[in-house]
Amino acid sequence: MKVLGSIPFLAFGGINSVDAKQIERSRQAFASTPKNIILVLADGMGVAQWQAGAIGNGGSLNVGRMTHTGLMTTNPLDNFCGDAPSHCTALACGINSHKGAVGVGMDDKPVKNIIEMAKEAGIATGIVSSNTLVEGSNVPFIGHSKNRMMTDEITVQYVDTGVDVFIGAGESFFTNSVKGFGPQMTFEPRADKRDLMGELKQKGYQILHSWEEIKQVKSGKVAGFTDKVQMPNLENGRDPNMYPEEVSLALNLLSQNSKGFFLMTSSMFVDRASHNGKTDLLIKEAINLDMAIGRALDFADKHEDTLVIVAGSPEASGMTLVGGDIQNRKVEARW
Repeated sequence: MKVLGSIPFLAFGGINSVDAKQIERSRQAFASTPKNIILVLADGMGVAQWQAGAIGNGGSLNVGRMTHTGLMTTNPLDNFCGDAPSHCTALACGINSHKGAVGVGMDDKPVKNIIEMAKEAGIATGIVSSNTLVEGSNVPFIGHSKNRMMTDEITVQYVDTGVDVFIGAGESFFTNSVKGFGPQMTFEPRADKRDLMGELKQKGYQILHSWEEIKQVKSGKVAGFTDKVQMPNLENGRDPNMYPEEVSLALNLLSQNSKGFFLMTSSMFVDRASHNGKTDLLIKEAINLDMAIGRALDFADKHEDTLVIVAGSPEASGMTLVGGDIQNRKVEARW
């Protein structure tokens, strides 16, 4: 059993204890080249959000099983406050760019992302989103555009790049063009007139329209849509087991490639709860994200040469813990 380096960025001591055996195993593993890489993007998660989740979960999280901690700078070059696309462009492409950038440099020219590099090397690739496939944290790993609202371009790149497995909500973004944002959002026939579902089918994808269909898949390329538009948060009915199970399914599918795989998976629900100042919901969503991290770490425990990375992308709204009751799993926060 070997875990090749598990790194929770913006995590901290006290979430969980790590024994000496785990540390030594991780040190030895870092001497090797990973065959499989699992990147978990914890959208909106900073130290306070992790701590709130740990307290709400009785004092421990799966992320505490990780043996290395680091800090990173992913800020845009043109703005003091970045956003998810620019921060995740730094993660996906290895460059700092302008605010809003989706896989492009300061000159808006495309920069190769890690999924494109993996495809060139014959490595299996996957994206799993707890919400839509066009979330700001996801799109730099698949697309190249000036901003995240260019969803026609971004969804085309899911088809053209050929990522092997992608699971998430937002089927209507693939079949239609979008006008507006949020409650004012409407869908119209695609301006480019492309039939992305037909193109995916021609390329051998299994096109699935619900989690009930998706979870039956045992092998092959998957375009799995969990909802036409978006998923609800946990308070509004999302199944807490769904996202962790999606991650496990993707790992089972991608690991069938003998050359290895790269999986990027993300959850944005902590980010939304933090922006809305909903502490209790934030705790529930942090624990749910941590369940998915647990699935990734369990996989790494059973498979040699697997690297698990957890990264914030970025912290939302400046959350600070100002009080609480650890024994009763209560947290008081301000933003």
